[in-house]
Amino acid sequence: MIVTSAGKNRSPGGTRPMKSEIVFDPNLNESDHYEGCQTNHTPTTPAPQPSGLTRATMWSDDVEEYYRFQMAGYRDLREYCHVQGVSGGEVCRWPHNGYIKMLRSRKGAFIYFNRDRECADKDLHKCKIFNYNDSCNGQ
Repeated sequence: MIVTSAGKNRSPGGTRPMKSEIVFDPNLNESDHYEGCQTNHTPTTPAPQPSGLTRATMWSDDVEEYYRFQMAGYRDLREYCHVQGVSGGEVCRWPHNGYIKMLRSRKGAFIYFNRDRECADKDLHKCKIFNYNDSCNGQ
């Protein structure tokens, strides 16, 4: 995962960011749009509240999805769409596997994810799977 935010560590002997380094990109403006991946939206209604949660015990594509949203500071796709004012189809994804490619964090930074699995087995216990009372499954 690479995040565009302010970072201090650099790869040894170079200016290229390390894999999980946070780097501010001064060339990004609020007016720049990335094909539905960025909006300037302030929600007027509260986000839908989950009725319960469970922790992930085994990795799956759904767990990977939840993990990426939670790394950006959101519970799941439902909360991300509510806060950012986008529909579920406007989330940037990798074309070959459908994993999330880029999200906008709550702090306004852009978070870029790798093509492959990001949620390591040691991080599974950190991933929360939220349940909602309505007929949707949170995505």
